Amino acid sequence: MTMQDMLNDPLANIILMHADDKLMLGHIQSDWTGLAPILEEDIAASSMSQDDLSHALVLYEYLGKRFDLGTDDIAFERDAINYRCCDLITTPDEFDWAVALTKRWLVATFTALGLDRLATIDDGDLAARCKRLIPEQAIHVTHLTAWMIRLGSGTDESKARMQTAVDTLSASAGMMFEVPESLVETYCGRDELFTQWHTAIMDTLTQAGLSATITLPENSAVGGRRGVHADHFTQQQSEMTEVRRTEPAPAW
Repeated sequence: MTMQDMLNDPLANIILMHADDKLMLGHIQSDWTGLAPILEEDIAASSMSQDDLSHALVLYEYLGKRFDLGTDDIAFERDAINYRCCDLITTPDEFDWAVALTKRWLVATFTALGLDRLATIDDGDLAARCKRLIPEQAIHVTHLTAWMIRLGSGTDESKARMQTAVDTLSASAGMMFEVPESLVETYCGRDELFTQWHTAIMDTLTQAGLSATITLPENSAVGGRRGVHADHFTQQQSEMTEVRRTEPAPAW
């Protein structure tokens, strides 16, 4: 099989959505190592970034076995148009902790629901892999949700900064539910998944004393899931693959 076979496969595209989200999020959020506001969060941010990268690896390994492709080839050898992550992932946080935290929370909640669904697919290997990731993902959601509530209901300054972060990201958050091109005519359950996610998000925001308007985009909306990426994705993808492009297939 070829890379193109994988890119044309509907299930592979769903898996790539989550794996690519994880890969890019882990890469970007690792920039916070040593810079988080307190030591606890410095450790937690680094740990979650490592989890995201390892989760991406687990999913890429499944695709590699199924399509006889190298894991690193899947992760680093695709053109930008063939990455399925949403552009919310690479939206710059400008080293604003409120934005970084809110972004990770929005994505983590979405990913948790996605892994739950992938674990029900009639494929023993895929289900087993997702069931390994689900408990770690749940820890991410619990940790991030607690901080959203803590900061949103904290001081006037923390509340204002968190509300600004939510306002900044909520406009593009719905594009997490964009479906890849190969699924446009066949994908089912998008509305239900959005409802589950939206309910969880709004419950947390209510507890935090924050507010947001997040809508499900029309199915015709085109963005990162279909390979039409913002400039900030292209910049991050180029940075992430620089070593691979400089030294293709190095031998250790």
